[in-house]
Order: sequence, then structure tokens, then C-alpha cells
Amino acid sequence: MTLFFTFLLPLLISFAIGQQYGYQNQHNNYPSLDSSEKFPWVVAVLNTDDLFTRYIGSGSLIKPNVVLTAVHILNDISENELVVRAGENDISTTQDQQHVDLKVLRIVAHEQFNKYNAENNVALLILKSGFTMTRNIQTIALYMGGGRVQRNSCFFNGWGKEEWNSKDYPSTLKNTKIEIIENDICQRILGWPLSTRQFCAKGLQGKDCSGDGGAPVVCKTGENPYTLAQVGVVNWGSRKPSDNKPTIYTNVYSLRGWIEYQLRLPANFVPDLIVEAV
Repeated sequence: MTLFFTFLLPLLISFAIGQQYGYQNQHNNYPSLDSSEKFPWVVAVLNTDDLFTRYIGSGSLIKPNVVLTAVHILNDISENELVVRAGENDISTTQDQQHVDLKVLRIVAHEQFNKYNAENNVALLILKSGFTMTRNIQTIALYMGGGRVQRNSCFFNGWGKEEWNSKDYPSTLKNTKIEIIENDICQRILGWPLSTRQFCAKGLQGKDCSGDGGAPVVCKTGENPYTLAQVGVVNWGSRKPSDNKPTIYTNVYSLRGWIEYQLRLPANFVPDLIVEAV
């Protein structure tokens, strides 16, 4: 079943040492992971090419006007058919918290995306304007080293399916916990080499997660105090209900050079776009 938003159009991410990159949460006060305002960096990527606004995947806000997501969810959709929604939690109601929709100026898909093994499955959505930072709309820093990743603290968020026997998608943003495992261990389990631009994690046994493509994988980094940083992006893969093998994700750290390069290009840079946190 396709997930639709509830109104008509007219009413309408081996780890190394380095530095984190991107627009930072100025107050360093991400909401508690147990609070009602859980994951303010998660955005919904919407297709508006028909009467209804249709959810196609998730992404992360890494700058006020830049979303990091996966190539495969876009499926040759053009910029003018896309909308990014931030601040959303429960799509079945407009009463829980205020969301904001922005249009997409440019899609920057990785030119070496491999649809057969999902290597380089990453894309940037450059928005026509920037989101104003609020309590429920915040950026997430990309992991660029700068502290040990707590591999058993990772999770991703989206509106994708939860269980194999489910026909519907959840209306409320869900939290899926995973644990990163070493690539050499993963390769032995899978039986084939793993790209350095990917990593493995366990935790999806018995879960479907169809519709979570592009969702940010976030982990705790450092200790006392820890910070949250995006280390990966939910990738594409074919799974079956009985499949207990690890799941493959896009490695954000390995693609930092590509991301930084793209955001320096004049065509992908919106000047004088500075949004202060409120």
C-alpha cells in the first residue's frame, strides 16, 4: 500500500579521526531520544506529481537548504515534482506539531551510483530556500571522525513498514535500532566483498522497513558527553522475511569528499542563505 499524506495539493546519511562537517545545531540541545520531539533532522521526501502528496522516502537536513538522501528513491522524478517536509511526526494529523514544506531547486545524484550493488547510493537535494531552525526542525552533523562511534547506539527513522506481514505504513515516525558490525565479519556472513563506501549492521531480523530508503543512520560519537552524528544512509537491498543476514548501508564518512565538493560548486550553492536558530 502506498503511503499518502492526508491533504490535497491545493491545500497544501572503518571510521577515522577528523572533523565533523556541516551546519551545526547551534544550541547543542537535540531533544531527548525519549521525548515527543525525537528526531528533528529527519525529513520526508514527497512526490507531488499527482493529486495526492505521496511519501517516497526519508532524508536528513544537513544544512538549512540541503537534504541528504538516497538516489534510488528518486526514480527519475524531476525537481519540480519534489517537496521536502521538515518538522513532521504524525502524518495522520496536523495537530501534533507544525511542519514546513519546501520545494527542491536541484537534485544532485552521485554520478557513480551502481544500481546492482547500491554503491554510491547518495544524493543531495538543494532546496529553493532554507528551513528556519526551530525545536522540531534541526540539522544533523555528518560524521567526519572526531570521536569513536558507539556501534551499538545507532538507529534510523522513517515512515517505512515495520513488519513483514504489515500491509500499511505507520503514520508516526518510527525509530529502528541497529548495531554496526565489522566489515570483515559482514563479508564472511554475506559471502561477497563489501564496498568501502558501505557498512553492515544487524537489527532488522523479522523487520521489513520498505519505504525507509534515504533515512539517516545516526549514532552516538565520543563519550561523556556524547554527540549525535549521521554515519550512514539507509540503502537499497532485496530481503526476505526469513533473511537474518546483516543489512548494508551507505557509509557517509567515505563519501565526505563528494559531498563537500558538491556543496562548493556555484550551481549547488545558494548565497546569503543564513538561518538563525530560534
